[in-house]
Amino acid sequence: MNRFSLFCAVSGVAAGASSAGAQHLVDIAIGQAQGRIATGVFQVQGVNVTPLLSQRVFIAEFGQFPGFTNSPGLDSMVGAFQPASQIGFNILKALRKWNGFAFPQGSAGIPPEQMQIKLGPPANTRLTPLTDTVVTGFSLAVSTGTNAGEFHHHPGFTLLDPASDGLYLLELQLWSTQSGLAASEPYWMVFSQNATEGDLKLAASWVKENLWQPTCAADLNGDGFVDDADFVPFVIGYDYLLCDPPGCPTDLNGDWTTDDADFSIFASQYDRLICP
Repeated sequence: MNRFSLFCAVSGVAAGASSAGAQHLVDIAIGQAQGRIATGVFQVQGVNVTPLLSQRVFIAEFGQFPGFTNSPGLDSMVGAFQPASQIGFNILKALRKWNGFAFPQGSAGIPPEQMQIKLGPPANTRLTPLTDTVVTGFSLAVSTGTNAGEFHHHPGFTLLDPASDGLYLLELQLWSTQSGLAASEPYWMVFSQNATEGDLKLAASWVKENLWQPTCAADLNGDGFVDDADFVPFVIGYDYLLCDPPGCPTDLNGDWTTDDADFSIFASQYDRLICP
């Protein structure tokens, strides 16, 4: 299928999209996919907003205050989770720092800095460990009432002294008190402390290639298939070409654009249909 026929075909497929409320497009989208919490990004599809729950590498920049950011937050569609349930996080490893080529996974990659994650009372404060041990995080409530089932919170991330310039990697996992809902796969946040945008995206691409290693990148909605539900968001990303923070699921080869190289990957997986 060439580019012209791809765009002609999408109009009929897009008619099945469902309407949605206004989400924060710069936040990490979360929802349920294949019985577990899944992470991704939001995509505008005409007048609709759709979560693409297939992304596990996200970028962030300190600077709202020195060494601090609370963006991206976590956001879901209304009705995504059981109202009044709790969603929490785990810190899976020690913080890592970019050395210009990689985030070294041994002790040599652990910087003197720690990162603080906090929202609300002092009890909701966690520090990254100094070794690769799991730190159980705090949990926050899923909404009830008008926006029942929506989870939207913005924990603050603070890089503690010496807070030197560079790029830092945080590996996390989400869990829920909702019965039968499994914890998420690990996901990664790459934080910039006065680094260039180019270096930030290079480091994020390294994480995708070396730590995540997705086996079915074209499954954009995370349902285990590459089908028409993935075709629509890919075409939208392909038409837009450039990618925006916090992540870029339609960039299938890790170069932070959605172009012909990604089209070739998508077409091969779309033809196969079922993900490995």
